[in-house]
Amino acid sequence: MNEEFKKILNKVDARGTSVPSGLADGIILKINNKARRHAKVKTLGLSTVSALSIIASVPIISQIITSFTQSGFYNYLSIIFSDGDVAIVYWKEILLTLAESLPVFAIISLLIVLAIFTWSALMTASIVRNGLATA
Repeated sequence: MNEEFKKILNKVDARGTSVPSGLADGIILKINNKARRHAKVKTLGLSTVSALSIIASVPIISQIITSFTQSGFYNYLSIIFSDGDVAIVYWKEILLTLAESLPVFAIISLLIVLAIFTWSALMTASIVRNGLATA
């Protein structure tokens, strides 16, 4: 972008209009400073979102563990491994019971929080990788 800007100013200068010396460099410096400041603010915001999503995942994971225990999911799952003959005969009923005992809301909330964390971490890494948030 800097080279394009200099070309535009050179075209203006070629038409006979006088452009003060250092104007292009001053404008480019201000544009770069503003972009860097914007990247720092964006990095700070995305880092905060990442941290909050990790903090929010702790109670959700605790809720998932509690829900699995309270719903009896482990008990239904143990039937498959303890008595294979019964599991083969009643496989439809066992699978439906397992599906009903899953804490779906807690699992969906955890997936949403993890998706938010992944998105914000990737965006932050992209900004840092491009070197916009430095200096």
